[in-house]
Amino acid sequence: MTGAKAGTVKAQADDLKNYADTIAAVHLLKEALNKGAVVSIGSANQLIKEENDKAKPELGNIVKQILAKAGRPGETQSQWVKGKDNRWQLEAAITIGGAVYTVKFEHTPGNLGSNQYYDVQITSKLNQQPGRGKLFFDESHTAQVKLMVDKEGDYHAVTSKGLTIGATSFTPYPYQNEILSKFGRSLADDKGQRLAIMGTGSGKSIIMAGIAQAVGRTVMIVPDETLVGQQSSEVRSMLGAGKVNGNTKIPTVFTLNNLKDLQELDIDWEDQSSLDNLSEDEKELIRNYFRKVINGTSIPAFDQIVLQSEHPLFKIIAPEIKDSMVLIDESHRHTFRKEDAVLLSHIKEHNSVLALTATPTSELYEIFKGEPLDDLSLGGAIQLGTIRPVKPEVSYEEDNNLVTQAVTHYFNDYYLADGMNGYTDPVALKAELMKPPSSLPDATAETQAVEKALALNRIRAQRNMGFSDSPEIRSLLAHTYQQIAQNDVATMSTYQSRVAALRHSAEIDARLAMSLKLHPTKDEAEIAHRKEEITKQTPLPVVDLAKDIQTEQQKDIQRTINSYALALIFGERPAKIAEKDRTHKLEEQLKGYDKEIAKFDGNDAHGTNSQIPPQLLSKFKECKEMSREVLAERLNKMGPPISRLPQSQKQEIIKRILDRAEGIVSHINESKPITAMVLQAEPINMAALGATKSYATVIDMNSEQRIVDELLAQTEVGLAPHVISDQRIATGVSIKDVLNVQIINNYSPVVESDPNVINGTLSGPQAAGRCVRNDDVSARVQQFIDKRYENKGLILTVDAIIDPEQSAKKTKEVMTRREQQAQKEYNTALHEPSPYSSALFDEQQDTLNSLSRNIGKKEKKLTTLKALLEDSKLYLITTQAKLHRVETALAFVPGNPADSIPVHYRNDHEKVVLWAARKLLPKVIKGIEEKNAEFEKAIKKTSEKLLTLQERRDQLQVNEQVSGELRKG
Repeated sequence: MTGAKAGTVKAQADDLKNYADTIAAVHLLKEALNKGAVVSIGSANQLIKEENDKAKPELGNIVKQILAKAGRPGETQSQWVKGKDNRWQLEAAITIGGAVYTVKFEHTPGNLGSNQYYDVQITSKLNQQPGRGKLFFDESHTAQVKLMVDKEGDYHAVTSKGLTIGATSFTPYPYQNEILSKFGRSLADDKGQRLAIMGTGSGKSIIMAGIAQAVGRTVMIVPDETLVGQQSSEVRSMLGAGKVNGNTKIPTVFTLNNLKDLQELDIDWEDQSSLDNLSEDEKELIRNYFRKVINGTSIPAFDQIVLQSEHPLFKIIAPEIKDSMVLIDESHRHTFRKEDAVLLSHIKEHNSVLALTATPTSELYEIFKGEPLDDLSLGGAIQLGTIRPVKPEVSYEEDNNLVTQAVTHYFNDYYLADGMNGYTDPVALKAELMKPPSSLPDATAETQAVEKALALNRIRAQRNMGFSDSPEIRSLLAHTYQQIAQNDVATMSTYQSRVAALRHSAEIDARLAMSLKLHPTKDEAEIAHRKEEITKQTPLPVVDLAKDIQTEQQKDIQRTINSYALALIFGERPAKIAEKDRTHKLEEQLKGYDKEIAKFDGNDAHGTNSQIPPQLLSKFKECKEMSREVLAERLNKMGPPISRLPQSQKQEIIKRILDRAEGIVSHINESKPITAMVLQAEPINMAALGATKSYATVIDMNSEQRIVDELLAQTEVGLAPHVISDQRIATGVSIKDVLNVQIINNYSPVVESDPNVINGTLSGPQAAGRCVRNDDVSARVQQFIDKRYENKGLILTVDAIIDPEQSAKKTKEVMTRREQQAQKEYNTALHEPSPYSSALFDEQQDTLNSLSRNIGKKEKKLTTLKALLEDSKLYLITTQAKLHRVETALAFVPGNPADSIPVHYRNDHEKVVLWAARKLLPKVIKGIEEKNAEFEKAIKKTSEKLLTLQERRDQLQVNEQVSGELRKG
């Protein structure tokens, strides 16, 4: 039998079904709480019609009012009736948007003044299929949900495991819940090993955390260390937010780093070769411990498991993963090597498995046969509205012009257009300006509205992630951005006029779009005339790129300080506050706070506190006891990205956040407004933060993890607006404020030693999604492709990547062409020198160099150990001789007892010293002997590892010689 044991699978399927049904019910409740309501009880067809006539009818609008309109069980005029089991029941039929449901409530007896409990049965009887993400229950699907309404009137659903999920809980989106539901049904149908294709940003980590929340301990497998940290954080955040049987608990998460706590292991964890060449005893020790982790019997026990598949120890423990729920992120990366594919197949044979990827490989399809559980492209995810839309810009350039074009177009403005997220409508602004008692003339109001809308819709010099396979391009791109940031005269002169021309054209188009918004027409001649007039009236802009950088970086860092300072006081997530600031909604919220702050009095001397909303009042009251120490403690608990900044920058940012937060607290306590101090703060000293020095930075696959973590943290808070990389951060990195991505496809052979290159169909599409991690404003993806690729179909363009309908088809076409081209180049490489052959030799030489360095380290370590052993042996001989001399001297003492000094010799200093030496020296000798044994063991182990490394080096040298002969032939 394939998969986990039957009993395990059944429990997983039941738990997942119950969880998905409960989440679906919660989404209904969220709509009900947020949207108001009508109700259908019995045959109230008119109310159903009214709801269906709305632009966006909502099932939740009806669900909420069922209880309200039906009254309470036992009340006069109540529509509840007693069933055969003597429980109160209420039945209703609902029709929303073509979907028909029957809903049955059963009331659990209890004190009507406290929490009310209901068993809710929702059965779907669809006569029309809603779109993805709108479907709560499939046809004929029945959900049994426990519902609780507390005395404040808030609704909560409760899973079979006792997990309470409320209207404000952290839950998967409906389309994510649909995938959870599908997987639950797949498990029930004995199809427990499935592949799900989910586009970048569509929430693979949320799916994994949701399954963990549903079924309990799971094994989550991710490729690299960065993703281990992110997935562990996601699991702690989501699972720690829920209440199970009334209690909250942050789950403990096992990672391979926990193996460092095994005292029995004597391993140099920083030495890659040490991890690659463990003894069989060491491997068995690791396997035994991991079996306990999987079984839940380790001390300490762990609630969840997150493993790094590219860690050297993964292949040792992977065969021990059995009878578990296994979730694999970036699963395509498990098929690059035969060894990895074998491990993946083994895991599939012994567990329930959901493999997730945005970019499947043919090998992955071979392992997980049949139709994927789900197929959601990046374009499809954008279409759902849960992530940012992308504005694609694709151009083919000469190879020596790629960087110049990338820099020039990065500094070009783009304007949000009607229909884009975050768009400001000039028509609405004009109407607002002309509201009484305004006496503005129409033309003046229109001019002001257009200018304000232009400023609010303009996107300029945003945080950027750049990607290229070429080290030279990466280095030159970062260097150019850095030179501009530092106002280098020669570099500025190259770009200022080019950027001015692009911005001029972009502004003309934006003004024309607003003119058509204010005064619509479809007459082409009229549109052409307007553009001509706008062109005449729009001067060429004055461009100061260094100033633009400073302005936008100031905004970014101020946004970070404000969002964290406000989060410390009001409890809202910093990312959510930053989103409001970026979409010009924060000012309105702060002014709303100011109105309530004006009523606040710590002693309530005027009795105005009762006029403040209770939740806000409790936050104001907390400010009375809010010291800097309390604020600092709260900030520390928030963790990354602040906690991962380089030490000096971390201290500076923390100081500014706490200063801002203290100022807000002080204003609240004094009933003073906070809007001005938040939005009109003094400019930041960028030099003190080291912001200009780290404006643009390069990382790659060889960068230390610490450096990568620090840089990503700097990017997230606005200190490093440009990160230029190879595929190192093309997957998994989640930074919500990155609004620009640049992909530079330099010309290179299609036969790659690394299948994950940016030019390919795996990391390229992943990189394009680095800017979609929010849904506030539209982002931009710029792709600059070497002209030699034009019309070859060997590079996947951004347009194809975000196509909601044809993305998979287009990706497969490019993949097929690349595979065909790769075969041609491979055949050529067998007979004559080629760039690829040279690349292979370079890579092999790098491996040889690395081995030589490791061999040198081991040889040095071995020499040191041998020298220490020789010194210790001499020390042992000397100490033994000393003990012999002591015994010889004491042998002449009359009445020489072995255990203690005779009383009449206790004042004889020489004899006392001899007796003390007799007692201590044997212990010293024993310690030296034990130390020598440790040295001998270490020498043996190091010698074995050295021999293994030497054998690997010798084999590679032989391979190099053979390959060299083939090249010559």
